[in-house]
Amino acid sequence: MIVCLCHGVSDRRIKKLLESGEADSVSTVQAQTHCGLDCGSCMSQLRDLVEAAEARHWETHSSLPGCLSPA
Repeated sequence: MIVCLCHGVSDRRIKKLLESGEADSVSTVQAQTHCGLDCGSCMSQLRDLVEAAEARHWETHSSLPGCLSPA
């Protein structure tokens, strides 16, 4: 699904950046895709995708011995 119509950025592209570690925040996704930098109507979807990726990261890593959960 296209998230950013202005720049033709799909949710798959954003997820790939987040999962690969190439991006880890809204600003790093924006730097690589320009998503949300024009009209801004995609910002809520972009934030949701980043938050979901962060939650998956913490779910995966919080089960490891010695890991601290986020404050």
